[in-house]
Amino acid sequence: MRELLPIICGAALGAALSVPVRLVSGLLCKQRGLAPDMEQKYFWILFASLTVFGGVIGWRAGISFRGLYLLLLLVVSACAFYIDAKHRVIPNELVLAILILAAVFGFTGAITFNIWRSLLGLAVCFVIFILPSFFGKQVGAGDIKLASAMGFALGLTGGLYAVAAMGLLVLIYVLIDRRMPLPQRLKTMIPMGPFLALSLVVVSIMLV
Repeated sequence: MRELLPIICGAALGAALSVPVRLVSGLLCKQRGLAPDMEQKYFWILFASLTVFGGVIGWRAGISFRGLYLLLLLVVSACAFYIDAKHRVIPNELVLAILILAAVFGFTGAITFNIWRSLLGLAVCFVIFILPSFFGKQVGAGDIKLASAMGFALGLTGGLYAVAAMGLLVLIYVLIDRRMPLPQRLKTMIPMGPFLALSLVVVSIMLV
């Protein structure tokens, strides 16, 4: 029972965080003149997803400052996932929040952190995402900023793992999306924010 307690607490906290995620997402959308209301079906998907991720965080990090960091990162990532998937925009406030969380919890020793590796991770992820624009490929500025923040939070090695995970998720999405023929799907600009946000959370949990 003692081993299950962190998992249960994490799942309960994850479920509870669906409310602030909904409120913060709505506020950020409203500030940009976008529809702030989250459809009920999306809320329940969010609720279930955060419950699962919260349980995994409780299992991996327990009741600790590392667990708190991962839960806060989960909130920010969930907001970025929903807003970009729904409106194709990634608010700068969310990118800044990732940088601040990584720096605050890193410098206080709550998580493994090396400023030089983080800065290198930021630079490498920035280069990886801006390179396609030099070859005529459209990459959203929000995607580039979110990828850079992801590199800062994870460091160089973790950032590269997350980029690889994001690429795999995008490939799976392209293959299973049946709304248009495959050649057209490959040419369509896909919002990267959801895949980046998901990769950030998954790799962060793995590296705890």
